Amino acid sequence: MRTRSLPVLDTDAEPLAAAHFYAICRSPSLKKSPLRLRRLGRELVLWRDATGKAFAAESRCPHRGADLGLGRVRDGELECPYHGFRFDGSGACTRMPCEGTAARAPNALRLSLVTIREERGFIWLWHGPAPEVGPIPWVPGAPVPGAGSVAGELLWPVRFSRVMEGMLDMHHVPFAHRWVNPPGYTRLDPYEVSVESGVVRTRGTLRREAARRGLEVELNVAYPGMIHINFANRIQGIAVCTPVDGEHTWIAIAYEQQYVRVPGLRKLIAWLMIQGELRLVQPDDLRILRSSTPRTAGLRSGVLVHADRGLAEWHKLHARALAATSAAAAVTAEATT
Repeated sequence: MRTRSLPVLDTDAEPLAAAHFYAICRSPSLKKSPLRLRRLGRELVLWRDATGKAFAAESRCPHRGADLGLGRVRDGELECPYHGFRFDGSGACTRMPCEGTAARAPNALRLSLVTIREERGFIWLWHGPAPEVGPIPWVPGAPVPGAGSVAGELLWPVRFSRVMEGMLDMHHVPFAHRWVNPPGYTRLDPYEVSVESGVVRTRGTLRREAARRGLEVELNVAYPGMIHINFANRIQGIAVCTPVDGEHTWIAIAYEQQYVRVPGLRKLIAWLMIQGELRLVQPDDLRILRSSTPRTAGLRSGVLVHADRGLAEWHKLHARALAATSAAAAVTAEATT
């Protein structure tokens, strides 16, 4: 018997991102050498000056297009690997070895800097028209990654909206991660959702149908992509999600636990937790999210139920933010014509 192939359900490529600050790397990832990465559809290079302050720019050298991420940092300045041209934190070219020490670089040789901030263990990039508007997204009360936490990173070939749906989904755990969840804990009740100042707060209990108690979980999201995870007030973690481009999402996760206070053992348990998350839990999510259609998620991409209310509220924030960004871009374009 011949099998009939099903049509691929999809929408147009989703908008890259709304205007906001997005985490682009963990602070410890940026050391003495330049760091090259792709985030929000842009090829970027990051470096630290002599004081340790972080800077970021488009990775293309304005001289002849070499990748500055292949260069090095000398005396706090970014040096091109091709001809040794140097650039300071203002973007100015400070040295052209081929022209001699007395030569003055033309203004056209300035780097195209991008706006970043370094806070709460991450470097954040402003994505949108200048000047930047709004604070760094953070859930109040979420732990800041520190000495007692352990972190890991993922790069998924999944669109940002689908990743964020997965991050806010509690009731998939008994099925997508059967080996983690206690048997029969499939009912999500009670389940409470609230939204305030760009933060979607969700609290639920996974339990057996006839039981009164179960596994208490909090999943809170500061729009657009900062997540606070809290299991029964004993295991806490944070995650940040940022579009790499229209088809990929970068994820960083950090965990800490509260029930063992011995410093060395406390960190070991956190390490075991992050290993389980990266090697066992997240691969399950990736497999399912990659198979989901349409690839862009939204309020109309499926039939949502009460247990999906948290992710529905995120989609509402996302839709409003994208509309506001589009409107602001149109005003800017009209003003410059």
